[in-house]
Amino acid sequence: MIHEDVPGLVRWEIQMHAPCSRVWICKAHGRTTTPVEPTALGQAVLAAYLTSRPTPYAETFRVFLRTDTGSHLTLTADQLPEGGGTTGPALREALPGYLRSALTASDGPVPVSGRA
Repeated sequence: MIHEDVPGLVRWEIQMHAPCSRVWICKAHGRTTTPVEPTALGQAVLAAYLTSRPTPYAETFRVFLRTDTGSHLTLTADQLPEGGGTTGPALREALPGYLRSALTASDGPVPVSGRA
């Protein structure tokens, strides 16, 4: 088996910036074991979270990912696909239920966009 085929553990944390205190506050977190590329996973996690909540009012969100190899990645809403992207079954399977339901539609892949 090739190393790229082995699912890796990815931990993620959705954070909101509090402008008054100038700190990032954890709003949600999770982990998954998946062969999905971390950037695609991070975009789906952030887009699903932003889709599942009311439109943010002057709030800034980001997702911070850590992989089992020790690397980390931070993605902001500005880094989500401009016209939206789609999520396939493998990517949706890597998401927890409450985020998966935000992206799941009965007719297959759904557009992903975290922009209001």
